[in-house]
Amino acid sequence: MNEYKLLYQTKRIGTALAFIFYPILAGIAFAVHPNLLSLDISHDIQERINEFHGNQILHFGHMLMVVAVPLLIVIAIHFVNLLQRRGAWWGFVGGILAVTGAVILAVDKGALCLVPSAFDTLPETQFRALVPGIEAMFQYKGWLWILQLLPLLPLGFILQSTGLVISKEISRKQSVPMLIGSVLMANPDIDLIGLVATIVLAIGFIPYAIQLIQSVSQVVNQSLATTAGK
Repeated sequence: MNEYKLLYQTKRIGTALAFIFYPILAGIAFAVHPNLLSLDISHDIQERINEFHGNQILHFGHMLMVVAVPLLIVIAIHFVNLLQRRGAWWGFVGGILAVTGAVILAVDKGALCLVPSAFDTLPETQFRALVPGIEAMFQYKGWLWILQLLPLLPLGFILQSTGLVISKEISRKQSVPMLIGSVLMANPDIDLIGLVATIVLAIGFIPYAIQLIQSVSQVVNQSLATTAGK
């Protein structure tokens, strides 16, 4: 097996794993949120503080979302490369928005989730002294206003999924769930809808990942057959 084929197979398998592990990581991250079944949209800062304060499971879930960000970038770039004909512009523009949104997601989870988890290690009196600063963070003060551009992430994947549906580059049994899941991801921060969106994405992502792995197996088998015939 030459170096090119090895690189091709490594890329395909790595991409397939991104499609498999993203919905798993995101699903766990949404599932560990307190009051998961609530459909209320709360903008109360103190309620958000109470939600994460002392909740190590929630901190772990937020860390999983940070880990999931590179997987989202791999998926977005894969769609850009896949949509080269009829859906090329959908893939390209959507890819720019999705990658930008993924970077903002990493900043969001770092600033509003991982940093507060460090505050959570302090004694209660010291933590309470930091509450005004935490409130400023959740109000997007300073340059944290950039976190309000997070909707670029689902918008990018909505465009790419639309391109997949139009171009028929993959089966609509996969592209349609990807589109529906991306639309649901654009919800106003309701964790239950986010979990449902992740499950719907998995319906499209995981079968597609299996196809990618199977295509690698076919290349390997063809290579072995060619070698044996010499």
